[in-house]
Amino acid sequence: MSIRTDRARITVLFTKKADVSQEDFERFWTVEHPKLFSSLDIVKSNIVRYEQQIAAATAQANIAQSGAPAAPFHAAAVFEAKDFDTLWAVFQSEEYRTKVGAESLKYAEKGGQMFASNYAVVIDQ
Repeated sequence: MSIRTDRARITVLFTKKADVSQEDFERFWTVEHPKLFSSLDIVKSNIVRYEQQIAAATAQANIAQSGAPAAPFHAAAVFEAKDFDTLWAVFQSEEYRTKVGAESLKYAEKGGQMFASNYAVVIDQ
Protein backbone atom coordinates (compact mmCIF):
# COMPACT_ATOMS: atom_id res chain seq x y z
CA MET A 1 0.00 0.00 0.00
CA SER A 2 1.27 3.47 -0.79
CA ILE A 3 -0.13 6.88 -0.03
CA ARG A 4 -1.19 8.79 -3.13
CA THR A 5 0.92 11.86 -3.79
CA ASP A 6 -1.08 13.17 -6.75
CA ARG A 7 -4.24 13.93 -4.77
CA ALA A 8 -5.31 15.43 -1.46
CA ARG A 9 -8.64 15.23 0.37
CA ILE A 10 -10.57 17.24 2.88
CA THR A 11 -13.59 15.68 4.55
CA VAL A 12 -16.07 18.06 6.19
CA LEU A 13 -18.64 16.86 8.74
CA PHE A 14 -21.88 18.80 9.15
CA THR A 15 -24.52 19.04 11.87
CA LYS A 16 -28.07 19.97 10.92
CA LYS A 17 -29.48 23.09 12.55
CA ALA A 18 -31.97 22.21 15.28
CA ASP A 19 -34.74 24.29 13.72
CA VAL A 20 -34.41 22.60 10.30
CA SER A 21 -36.45 19.45 9.69
CA GLN A 22 -34.66 16.28 8.63
CA GLU A 23 -36.68 16.32 5.39
CA ASP A 24 -35.64 19.90 4.55
CA PHE A 25 -32.01 19.16 5.42
CA GLU A 26 -31.92 16.05 3.24
CA ARG A 27 -33.54 17.92 0.33
CA PHE A 28 -30.98 20.70 0.59
CA TRP A 29 -28.07 18.32 0.98
CA THR A 30 -28.99 15.83 -1.75
CA VAL A 31 -30.71 18.09 -4.32
CA GLU A 32 -29.84 21.77 -3.93
CA HIS A 33 -26.30 21.71 -2.56
CA PRO A 34 -24.77 19.49 -5.29
CA LYS A 35 -26.13 21.73 -8.04
CA LEU A 36 -24.99 24.92 -6.31
CA PHE A 37 -21.52 23.61 -5.46
CA SER A 38 -20.94 22.12 -8.91
CA SER A 39 -21.93 25.35 -10.63
CA LEU A 40 -19.03 27.41 -9.22
CA ASP A 41 -16.17 28.25 -11.57
CA ILE A 42 -13.56 27.62 -8.86
CA VAL A 43 -15.02 24.17 -8.26
CA LYS A 44 -14.95 23.37 -11.97
CA SER A 45 -11.27 24.32 -12.16
CA ASN A 46 -10.02 22.98 -8.80
CA ILE A 47 -12.03 19.96 -7.67
CA VAL A 48 -11.35 16.59 -9.31
CA ARG A 49 -13.76 14.55 -7.16
CA TYR A 50 -16.61 15.44 -4.83
CA GLU A 51 -18.64 13.01 -2.74
CA GLN A 52 -21.53 13.62 -0.39
CA GLN A 53 -22.76 11.44 2.45
CA ILE A 54 -25.93 11.66 4.49
CA ALA A 55 -26.31 9.92 7.84
CA ALA A 56 -28.17 6.61 7.72
CA ALA A 57 -30.46 6.90 10.75
CA THR A 58 -31.08 3.17 11.23
CA ALA A 59 -27.41 2.28 10.93
CA GLN A 60 -26.47 5.11 13.30
CA ALA A 61 -28.99 3.78 15.85
CA ASN A 62 -27.52 0.28 15.49
CA ILE A 63 -24.05 1.64 16.15
CA ALA A 64 -25.26 3.41 19.29
CA GLN A 65 -27.14 0.31 20.49
CA SER A 66 -23.97 -1.76 20.11
CA GLY A 67 -22.22 0.48 22.61
CA ALA A 68 -19.91 2.06 20.07
CA PRO A 69 -19.93 5.85 19.85
CA ALA A 70 -21.99 7.02 16.86
CA ALA A 71 -20.72 10.25 15.32
CA PRO A 72 -23.14 13.13 15.97
CA PHE A 73 -23.10 14.43 12.39
CA HIS A 74 -25.88 14.51 9.82
CA ALA A 75 -23.83 14.77 6.64
CA ALA A 76 -20.33 14.77 5.22
CA ALA A 77 -18.60 15.89 2.07
CA VAL A 78 -15.31 14.67 0.64
CA PHE A 79 -13.44 17.15 -1.55
CA GLU A 80 -10.51 16.00 -3.65
CA ALA A 81 -7.98 18.05 -5.62
CA LYS A 82 -4.39 17.80 -6.80
CA ASP A 83 -3.07 19.28 -3.51
CA PHE A 84 -4.15 21.01 -0.31
CA ASP A 85 -3.46 24.51 -1.61
CA THR A 86 -5.87 23.89 -4.48
CA LEU A 87 -8.51 22.58 -2.08
CA TRP A 88 -8.07 25.45 0.34
CA ALA A 89 -8.40 27.97 -2.48
CA VAL A 90 -11.98 26.75 -2.99
CA PHE A 91 -12.98 27.29 0.66
CA GLN A 92 -11.29 30.70 0.81
CA SER A 93 -12.77 32.01 -2.43
CA GLU A 94 -15.33 34.78 -2.33
CA GLU A 95 -17.47 32.80 -4.77
CA TYR A 96 -17.66 29.79 -2.42
CA ARG A 97 -18.20 31.80 0.76
CA THR A 98 -20.96 34.02 -0.64
CA LYS A 99 -22.83 31.33 -2.55
CA VAL A 100 -22.28 27.90 -1.02
CA GLY A 101 -21.18 28.93 2.46
CA ALA A 102 -24.02 31.39 2.97
CA GLU A 103 -26.65 28.95 1.68
CA SER A 104 -25.28 26.07 3.76
CA LEU A 105 -25.57 28.11 6.95
CA LYS A 106 -29.34 28.14 6.50
CA TYR A 107 -29.37 24.37 7.05
CA ALA A 108 -26.19 23.39 8.89
CA GLU A 109 -24.48 24.68 11.99
CA LYS A 110 -21.40 26.83 11.46
CA GLY A 111 -18.15 25.18 12.38
CA GLY A 112 -18.38 21.78 10.72
CA GLN A 113 -15.29 19.73 11.43
CA MET A 114 -12.67 19.42 8.70
CA PHE A 115 -10.19 16.58 8.27
CA ALA A 116 -7.39 16.96 5.73
CA SER A 117 -5.81 13.72 4.60
CA ASN A 118 -3.44 11.98 2.29
CA TYR A 119 -4.85 8.58 1.43
CA ALA A 120 -4.33 5.17 -0.08
CA VAL A 121 -7.04 3.02 -1.65
CA VAL A 122 -6.69 -0.44 -0.13
CA ILE A 123 -9.74 -2.22 -1.60
CA ASP A 124 -11.74 -1.01 -4.59
CA GLN A 125 -14.08 -3.64 -6.03
